[in-house]
Amino acid sequence: MIDPHQRILHVNYKKLGLAAAIGLVIYVLFNFTTLFQSDMNQQEAYVLIDTEQAEAAASAFASEQLGITAPLGEATVAYRSDSNLYGYLSREKLLSEYDRTYLDAYPYEMFRVIYRYTADGVKRDLRIDVGSKDGRVLAFNDLQADFAEKLSNTAFPTTLEDASMLRDEKVKIAEPALRSLGLDPAKLELTSSEGASGLRYVDPSVKIGDSTLEVNVTFEGEKVASVRTNFTIPSSYTDYIDKQTFWAGVMTYGGYLLLTFVLSILAIVYASILRKFTSFKRGIFLSLFYYVVSVFSVWNMRPYFESTSYSSLEFVFTLGIQIVVGLIMAAGLYFTFVGGDALWRSQGRNMWMRRGEPGYGKHVWEAAKTGYLWALILLAVQAVIFFVLERSLGVFYTTDDSQSTYNMMFPWLFPIMAWMAGISEEAIYRLFGIPMLKKVVRSTWVAAAITTLIWAFGHTLYSIYPVVTRPIELLFLGLIFSFIFLRYGYITAMFAHVVFDSILMGLSLIFMGSATYVAVGIVSIVLPAIVAFVIYWFHRRDPAQPQAAPAEPPATEIRPQNT
Repeated sequence: MIDPHQRILHVNYKKLGLAAAIGLVIYVLFNFTTLFQSDMNQQEAYVLIDTEQAEAAASAFASEQLGITAPLGEATVAYRSDSNLYGYLSREKLLSEYDRTYLDAYPYEMFRVIYRYTADGVKRDLRIDVGSKDGRVLAFNDLQADFAEKLSNTAFPTTLEDASMLRDEKVKIAEPALRSLGLDPAKLELTSSEGASGLRYVDPSVKIGDSTLEVNVTFEGEKVASVRTNFTIPSSYTDYIDKQTFWAGVMTYGGYLLLTFVLSILAIVYASILRKFTSFKRGIFLSLFYYVVSVFSVWNMRPYFESTSYSSLEFVFTLGIQIVVGLIMAAGLYFTFVGGDALWRSQGRNMWMRRGEPGYGKHVWEAAKTGYLWALILLAVQAVIFFVLERSLGVFYTTDDSQSTYNMMFPWLFPIMAWMAGISEEAIYRLFGIPMLKKVVRSTWVAAAITTLIWAFGHTLYSIYPVVTRPIELLFLGLIFSFIFLRYGYITAMFAHVVFDSILMGLSLIFMGSATYVAVGIVSIVLPAIVAFVIYWFHRRDPAQPQAAPAEPPATEIRPQNT
């Protein structure tokens, strides 16, 4: 006999609400005050110029300073940041000093305005970096399209400039361009040798830690083609990041993707063997939702791809790969829904109520309320973990352009990623992973720990170092999610996960500063409650659950109910 009851309808809201209130206070103290100062937790509002302002500044610079008269066409505007500089400053605890001393002149955040235009029959690529807070032009390059992708701060093509130019001639040609960007040639020390391509300068007076300001100039013929500034980064830092990235890749591909693939295969097996306990209609909508969002998330990042060396064809190819890979992952998710439901019901447990079962609407509404309370507790736990790890492991973080909402075509749709994560991860690693691994290890909590680690390994490519930080953090959070799942069922765990992510993502939108994004951020935080209430409203006339239920086994045990 399958027990249709879940304890969600018997939540002690007084105790759980008190714990959530304490969690909210802790979260606020760690994130919005200086009482527990932490770079990982500190939240503050910041307002950047909008993309239209950045485009206007770039267009004016192109015509007035670069003398470009050809039609530039439509611009692509993307958010960019100096990840290496920010990470180095963060690791060495120099961010505050840099912000006080150099941030206004050399910001590490900017908007890159890109024009792809044609002049004299030649396709060209114009990129102008505009300060994200004051709209001041910081750097530019105007190159033939074939050479543009080869340009970086440390390497540039050698076949563009007039090889007959002497170094002193290039210095004189470069001076007006340097001044147009607010640089004083008199303070710059020339480091490039005679005969070397381009010009390299350093400014010995602009130094922080072991990092010094460097200026690179390239030429096309006898004309300045690009001027870019950057702070040199010590090799000790870049070597450290390279090693950390290697281990993050090992954990992501070997620990996360491979083992998740194995779980998906096992889900197919269990869905087939235990098909009499479930329905193959289960999870279809949620799996399709996951697939659509996964493909859309790549499409939504188009500004980021266009700001890198990606061509339109390469972007289409990347999107095509996601369409195929996303379909495979959605199929695996579908079978974890079916297989997980079958595993629990075959043991007499209903861990995922289905539409049509008595009390379904009430169950969803109570699950959402409980999920909100647990989300506040989880936020507090995360804040404390980061605070402790920052002081014990020297945890630091850096920027990641690929994760920025400024690089999304539709930033206001960013919070749907919270739904994708909550729906899929609670299904794979809790609904299916726990009962399947319990068959192997014979312990519910060992099984929960293993599936949690698999899940955690998939978060190591985030720009938080050392990369072991997130597995440690998520081991604690994942075990709490496992407790929520075992105590209340899949829907509650899913809502707790969605609300947790929605609050974090909603705050990132709110701190973008504009009224529109503040409103969208607030809506994203309350959206789970709206969805749950709509489901409850449409099912409010469904039969109620029976009042009495047989004694339930402990939440940590996976065995049939007594009948």
